[in-house]
Amino acid sequence: MRKFICALMACAMLMSLCACGGKTTQPSESPEIADEQVEATPEVKEEDMIDNESWDKLESLGQIQTENGLMYVSITLPAEFVGEDITQESIDANAGETYTSGKLNDDGSVTYKMTKKQHKAMLDLTAEQIDTALKELVDNEEYAFTSVEHNKDFTSFDVTLSTDEVGINESLMTLAFYMYGGMYSLFTGGEVENVAVNYYSPNGDLISTANSSDMGE
Repeated sequence: MRKFICALMACAMLMSLCACGGKTTQPSESPEIADEQVEATPEVKEEDMIDNESWDKLESLGQIQTENGLMYVSITLPAEFVGEDITQESIDANAGETYTSGKLNDDGSVTYKMTKKQHKAMLDLTAEQIDTALKELVDNEEYAFTSVEHNKDFTSFDVTLSTDEVGINESLMTLAFYMYGGMYSLFTGGEVENVAVNYYSPNGDLISTANSSDMGE
């Protein structure tokens, strides 16, 4: 149970990266210059496709803004993910590399404003952190996980076990998979309708499937 609680806490910590200005590897050019170059370049690089897809979704939800000829996205993180200690002063102090500006809302949530380059960097960082957490689960001998695979938007997880049944510890971690999918979806356009977790036996037989959409039933 302690490991399960730690995993849930890790989810919240990942979401708070926007507020603490986590380190990311980015070119030396400014986000504004990079955005102008993207707009002026007709060729779409393969590594930018996921970012473009998420921006199309965000634009359809009205979360894309234009200012001084540049496009920005507004992402609102719930209060439970940003923490109680965050202040408007800390948000303003960390603005720049990870996000251009942020606003602490009355309900404790925070709305961040990002350029396209910053948004893609945040998506990449979030995916990297989730993958690291999943690898740690596989390496943890307290669980029967031997591998965890997922689709590009973390809405489907294929989990292979070393046993022929899903144990209590593994069942509890299903909620963590749900949270990983929901967390990633916040940066790509709002709430996800369902996160599916498929459990497989060592020989590849499907043992069971859990769906986050069933939790309300």
